[in-house]
Amino acid sequence: MDFWNRATDVRLYVIAGIIVALFVGSLGEIVATLSIVVLIMQMTASIHGLRMEKEEFGRNLRPALISVLCCFGISTGSALLMGLLFKDAYPGMWYGWVMLAAVPSAVSVVTLALMMKGNMAMTLISMVIIYVLALAVTPAITIGFIGDAVSPLEILKYIVLFIAIPVLACLVLNRFGIQRKYKITFINIMMFLLLVFALGKNRDFILQDGYVVLLIALACVFRCFVLGSGLLWLMKRKGCNREDTVVHVGFVVWKNSGLATSMCMLLMPGIPEAALPCVISLVMESVWFAVTNKQVATHWPADIYH
Repeated sequence: MDFWNRATDVRLYVIAGIIVALFVGSLGEIVATLSIVVLIMQMTASIHGLRMEKEEFGRNLRPALISVLCCFGISTGSALLMGLLFKDAYPGMWYGWVMLAAVPSAVSVVTLALMMKGNMAMTLISMVIIYVLALAVTPAITIGFIGDAVSPLEILKYIVLFIAIPVLACLVLNRFGIQRKYKITFINIMMFLLLVFALGKNRDFILQDGYVVLLIALACVFRCFVLGSGLLWLMKRKGCNREDTVVHVGFVVWKNSGLATSMCMLLMPGIPEAALPCVISLVMESVWFAVTNKQVATHWPADIYH
């Protein structure tokens, strides 16, 4: 395996991020802000160079709307359903599950589409619609399920920043061509840092209360591997379009757990356990992607369709 094959192998970054986070632990209160910065840089790299022809919009609008339903329907619903299992016994964690349910899909879905050779035009349309809707949907979900525990205006502020800065940055960066392998490597490094920051911040709680962590992990396994991988298998069996299917499943599984974690730490500092479902989900989603990327390449490769 040559250098760039290793550098673009997301599995190595996930494993390294988990190990470093558990070894180093928390880097202090600045972690929440650093995580936001990392997410913005990851978003910028993911959307850099993405372009779409006018005719592609009409052709991909219907599957893009299905992606929106996958995000704010299936994914949000599964997070809320899992959260209900913790609501009475661990009310602080319920806040975290609601935050996870409320945020839009991770920008890493773009990386997923890039690496799995999914429908990039549809992915771009989906992300635009989802993040525009998130300006209203995310605050609405938090108000509806946890009331005034967090300020909807603060949530709106972070979502606007998360969208506006990468778009403005790309107006400049799009003048420069950046090879795919360099972008994927940079995005993987950002994923590594996010795991180190988020998981490390919660290391002590994870090590102290392994039973609760196990319960959350099992709930995340259901969201990612039972629901997500199950849908992927079912849609493959039914002969669905491969390029659309891998993206749709990405929207089912991959919430912006990093953003949810950061907002829990920034907006609910008095409820530290609220971030835990988001952190464990971040880890599990990363593991799911690392495993699924390899499985799709082996059992449903794109080249058989071209």
